[in-house]
Amino acid sequence: MDKGKIKIDLSNYLNNDIKTDFAGYQPKILEAINKLYNSKDQMEAMTGWLNLPHDKKMYKNIAETSKKTLDEKKYEHLLVIGIGGSSLGAQALLEGLNTPLWSRLSKGKRKGALTIDFIDNLDPQIIRTVLSRLKLNKTLFLIISKGGGTLETIVPMLIAKEWIEEDFYKQCIFVTTEGKGLLYKLGNEKNIPMFYIPENVGGRYSVFSPVGLLPASLCGLDILEIQKGIEDADNLCREVNLKTNIAAIIALSAYFSYASGKNIFVLMPYSTCLKRFVDWFVQLWAESLGKNTKGSTPLSAIGATDQHSQIQMFNEGPNDKLICFLKINKHKRDLVVPDFSFESEELKLYANHKVGKILNLELDATRKALGERKRPNILITMPELNEYFLSQVMYHLEFATVLMGNLLGINPFDQPGVELAKKYTKEALS
Repeated sequence: MDKGKIKIDLSNYLNNDIKTDFAGYQPKILEAINKLYNSKDQMEAMTGWLNLPHDKKMYKNIAETSKKTLDEKKYEHLLVIGIGGSSLGAQALLEGLNTPLWSRLSKGKRKGALTIDFIDNLDPQIIRTVLSRLKLNKTLFLIISKGGGTLETIVPMLIAKEWIEEDFYKQCIFVTTEGKGLLYKLGNEKNIPMFYIPENVGGRYSVFSPVGLLPASLCGLDILEIQKGIEDADNLCREVNLKTNIAAIIALSAYFSYASGKNIFVLMPYSTCLKRFVDWFVQLWAESLGKNTKGSTPLSAIGATDQHSQIQMFNEGPNDKLICFLKINKHKRDLVVPDFSFESEELKLYANHKVGKILNLELDATRKALGERKRPNILITMPELNEYFLSQVMYHLEFATVLMGNLLGINPFDQPGVELAKKYTKEALS
């Protein structure tokens, strides 16, 4: 069955005070792509995330664990404890596809899948509130840390352990690196089920490992559709024709904009469900590319909400931004505005329109207004918001981030600025 295709539109980007040379940069992009795929089995290259679309054993193990857990009906709720790349990817998938209101739905509407919360910061009020409202004996704890000893993961884990006492570890699954770190050691000692993050997959590139897929599966998402999505995206990322290589187009558009003095990259989907998806992207782009005084600053915006706030800045403020819009062509379970024009003639304007169509008309109008003011923007269109297409977009953005790093001449896989702050925190604690 034809699922449709993700499309990218540069009509409001070209000829907007940006010097572009897509054809001239094709050899450099193709060289970078070949280098990436040739290095994906090299541990030090940190490109193991390119293997994830094809790791059928991983998908099978996650699906089996998820099915067994749900069939036992021991748990009603999933609490994920992790920070940054150990949390944002799962949040992006789950809020994007289940909506941010998932945990308010009845068990029947969730088809038996678990509700979910995340603890992703050391905010004592949030930690206390989350733990207080849960039925702790009905909660499965998913503890995620690639290094195995992340401060912001271990601290809330220990607090949860105190609240639950001796049965805590029986209610846990750990996701960490095999053979090293505190979580791996504890997991072995306490006989805790564990899933492993490949050592050559960085945290912010780990959404399609057990980090994102295990919570996704436990909360009702179809991870086989996610796999199909990223397999197809992976094939497109190898494409030598830049007209069909979405990741390459995004990377080059961002690079040419940056070189033209537009050092802010705005990602603006028209869907409230995609707010955490943008947060995931902001981490990916910022942590990968902000090095050696280089890198465009990522900025989050949501349509149509930010048409009533940030768009004023985008339209008439400094012309220092590239705006990437994300459109959902067909909205799920769309609503039709009822006709109440008999109460007021002014209400006739809205009658019988689909809400999703109105949202997309607002997007088109915003792009048109920005284009008239020579504010460059690009448009990515998904046929609909589902596992297959959202995972594709996320994979394209991962790949585009890495290509952008190559164009800037920096390593998109390390984070020395983050590590320095971690070092000083540990010194202060001790």
